[in-house]
Amino acid sequence: MTHDATLEMFFEEAADLVGDSEAALLRLEQASSEPDPALVNRIFRNVHTLKGTSAMLGLDRLAGFAHSLEDVLVRMRKGEQAVTPTLVDTLLASVDVLRRLLARAREGSGREPDNLESALAKLRALNAGAATTPAHGAGPFGRASDEGDGHDPDHAAEATTVRVPIEKVDGLVNLVGELVITQSMIARLVAHLGPDRAAQLEEAVAQMDRHARELQERVMAVRMLPIRTVFSRFPRLVRDLAQAEGKQVVLEASGEDTELDKGVIEQITDPLTHLLRNAIDHGIETPEARRLAGKPEVSRLRLRAYQEGGNIHLEVADDGRGLDRDTIARKGAAVGLLTPDTRPTDDEIFGLIFRPGFSTAETVSHVSGRGVGLDVVRRNVEALGGSITVHTEAGRGATFHIRLPLTLAILDGQSLRVGSHTYILPLASIVESMRPRPDQVRRVFTDAEVVVIRGRALPMIRLHRLFGIAPAVEDPAQGIVVIVEHEGRDVALLVDELGGQQQVVIKSLEVNFAKVAGVAGATILSDGAVALILDVPGLVALSRARPGRETRPGAPHAVVSMARSEDESLEGGGQR
Repeated sequence: MTHDATLEMFFEEAADLVGDSEAALLRLEQASSEPDPALVNRIFRNVHTLKGTSAMLGLDRLAGFAHSLEDVLVRMRKGEQAVTPTLVDTLLASVDVLRRLLARAREGSGREPDNLESALAKLRALNAGAATTPAHGAGPFGRASDEGDGHDPDHAAEATTVRVPIEKVDGLVNLVGELVITQSMIARLVAHLGPDRAAQLEEAVAQMDRHARELQERVMAVRMLPIRTVFSRFPRLVRDLAQAEGKQVVLEASGEDTELDKGVIEQITDPLTHLLRNAIDHGIETPEARRLAGKPEVSRLRLRAYQEGGNIHLEVADDGRGLDRDTIARKGAAVGLLTPDTRPTDDEIFGLIFRPGFSTAETVSHVSGRGVGLDVVRRNVEALGGSITVHTEAGRGATFHIRLPLTLAILDGQSLRVGSHTYILPLASIVESMRPRPDQVRRVFTDAEVVVIRGRALPMIRLHRLFGIAPAVEDPAQGIVVIVEHEGRDVALLVDELGGQQQVVIKSLEVNFAKVAGVAGATILSDGAVALILDVPGLVALSRARPGRETRPGAPHAVVSMARSEDESLEGGGQR
């Protein structure tokens, strides 16, 4: 192993140690009774390991700071240092310094963190001070050795895992995707063979299909990570924000073992952070306001994850004041998002909070109020192929519900035909499909069309007009409308006909071509043809921007034509 590889492994393991120490400190602070010795021992072990390894690698500044922090932890283990809010603040600040020292070392920068000297001074003061009286009933937290403190089960757990560079995993995912495509092509060819050997070949292909599916599932599982890797960042965030706002908030997390694709994990952190910030700043009241409202002074902020079918669901819920319908409606009318003569539904009014620049905050705080945040949340969630909705009750709180695909590499899709082109629509977006009667399709205003289904008028988008291609049929009664969900509302997509349902391997267009509005990516079908994967939010945005008019001629399907002549580019494009 090269020196660089050793350092990289150290930095990854050190980041885990620092994060685990922060989590243990937050649990130590929340303990209602005497401090838990196991938590103190856990923090001590983390810092001791960090000190020893960094010293061995020549990272002297990091080792020196870890040594000063370790001295305080030794006094805590002996019962000579009481656990107080001030002490926890100092230790959390020290964890921040460790994190910054690691970042500087990883960058190869000799610049020290700005608060390094002040943090060292506080640690030295603690170590030089007289022994403080421990809390009532508290004794020494443990011996110098780790015997019997649960350290050996920790090592047993670590021994069952192995770190693999994500580039290697991505390479496996790409290869498995190509295997799935090849298997699909073979199955198609076998279906057209003569009857003499077809039975044997079909059995062989079926067996290959089973093996390919199992291999696919196992390789995809390598990319899956528990969402606790994201959730673990938020207790500290919530604590610090609540203190800054003068509020009392307890974060309750559940479903932390729910697994997501690593790509989803990396991109969902910012949206969740925005939602938590928004809840603390806008939703949760001050202790005095909660007391006057007959609520407990301590607010509960709940973070939940669970899997349902092929989707992951995330919820951020608070027990604060909830969204004020009238205030949002007035603000919407004031900025021109609502017209006085309309009677918008609750979903339409509450949906305004996701519009760019929309904010009901009277003043700008360090947390929010600039109209930046919830629109970014929606944009980031939709970029992952997901959706976000909000449910609220005045005086009882608000719940933001995010639905995401399980993985970004492979999806279950429905093939659609529009003219001579085939498109793939994510199955998770589809509500239903049907052939409308002539009297169900109506024109409203100048260019817009709706299809009336069970008394509801749904906006209808003609995909052939949106993409500027010639359809097989112009009459909606001769085509098919596919009802999809967008922002909690249903929209109808008019297509010529439906194909089959299939799993498709997502290939990125941006790697080889360019970002195409209304298109999430591309895939290779069993006949070797390239099909575009549709992006529902992008299609709706396109239709709003160009009502009743065609797009720039040839924009999306020109990419398909290019891809057909450069299949090798898509095949090497990887997942999104």
